[in-house]
Amino acid sequence: MKTKRFILTGLLGLLSVQFGTVGVLKIIGFAPLYQQLATLHVDQTGGLLIGIAEVLGVIGLWIRPTRRLALLGLLLLSVSAIAIHVGAVRPFQEAIPATVATVLLLTALLPIERESYL
Repeated sequence: MKTKRFILTGLLGLLSVQFGTVGVLKIIGFAPLYQQLATLHVDQTGGLLIGIAEVLGVIGLWIRPTRRLALLGLLLLSVSAIAIHVGAVRPFQEAIPATVATVLLLTALLPIERESYL
């Protein structure tokens, strides 16, 4: 049980770093990130809204009653990111961070579905 809790806490930490960093960069308007978003046909307002959703999702990961909802919301964002990359006909390598995030989110959701130990 402690091992599962340790693994889940590590996954939440990794997800927090990944989504939190990119979310804050979108909120503050980091120019290189917005240049990349422009190649995906995402405008500045869309990037800002996505960044806010990512930061709120990270906060929700650490509030136990909202954890499942936060994981599902972030999963929706990461799957959408993969779809946007495919729709914009970008190289798959650019979608690797979203793909890794999707795998981590699905992994973090598994123990919550089976047991509610966190």
